[in-house]
Amino acid sequence: MNLWFAISLTIAVISLYLFVIEAFSVAFKLTGLATKKIKFQVASLFTGSGFTTNESEIIVNDDRRRKIAITCMYTGHVFSVVIMGLLINVLISLGTSIKNSVDIFSNPLEWYFIVFYVSVFIFLMVLVIKIPPVNKRFQLFLERIAVKLSKRNRNNNIITVLDVYGKNAIIEVILNKIPPFANEIPLYQMQLTKKYSINILSIRRGVRTIEVNKDTMFKKGDIIVIFGLINDIKEAFIDSFDDAASTIVVNNVNSISLLNNYGGNALVEVDISEVPKELEGVPMKDSHLSDRYNTSVVVVKRNNEYIYANKDLIIEKGDVVTMIGPYQNIKHLFKNDAK
Repeated sequence: MNLWFAISLTIAVISLYLFVIEAFSVAFKLTGLATKKIKFQVASLFTGSGFTTNESEIIVNDDRRRKIAITCMYTGHVFSVVIMGLLINVLISLGTSIKNSVDIFSNPLEWYFIVFYVSVFIFLMVLVIKIPPVNKRFQLFLERIAVKLSKRNRNNNIITVLDVYGKNAIIEVILNKIPPFANEIPLYQMQLTKKYSINILSIRRGVRTIEVNKDTMFKKGDIIVIFGLINDIKEAFIDSFDDAASTIVVNNVNSISLLNNYGGNALVEVDISEVPKELEGVPMKDSHLSDRYNTSVVVVKRNNEYIYANKDLIIEKGDVVTMIGPYQNIKHLFKNDAK
């Protein structure tokens, strides 16, 4: 292989390598991963360094991020092999040129020199993209492309973690569709603080930031900045479409209100309008809720009095039951996923 052509290919591949890292960063960002955490995780995955932190859990616990991470690792290994092969070719070509006393700078207008010039230009452009202000604009450009190419992103809300404060986070939500609980409903009726323990910080509509007050209503296309637990925000603006609402009433039977999320479990409040047949007259010790549904009753509110769960407790019509367990299991138990 001609020396300059080998050098050109090496520079071009390294440029592509740096560009693909930016693309994977954007892919992770679109899944809601915090911007500050992205670069480190992508670099770790792409280089195959195997460096892990507690932050790696936010990748392995999400199906979309796991798929992106696997693709990132495979791509990184391919690039490593290709770059190593090209560097070896450069050294071999250089050794051959020196051995044969060839003037490697002869004919600077030959095609392989032109390829070299183009490769250097591309490499310099990629380096310019690494400058923070330019990089921010470039990532926004890639995000717009990704959103336009992805039918899913056009039809669903996109959450992006802006910053993390302990268990809470500041999150930006691109509202591509209105959640069921917010459809033509003013902010004070949504009861976001009570249901999800989240607060709306700002709403950008078009090119301006609108005033947030109790009468504010969400509109398609709004960009909302929210403070609260990541799982709660995801439940409200992503998962609520699967559940039809965060508080669900089917056939006017039992209503379920989500209070909080704890990993794979949810803390919920159930208004009992009809006691499930398997719980009718059955004390907790014989209900086997833990075995069958992996759920537990925490407390029952009856006639404005609280009764803490015990083995002899029997759930009655009119009770307000606080439970913890997988959300879908609780829905199934109280017949709220019948249709």
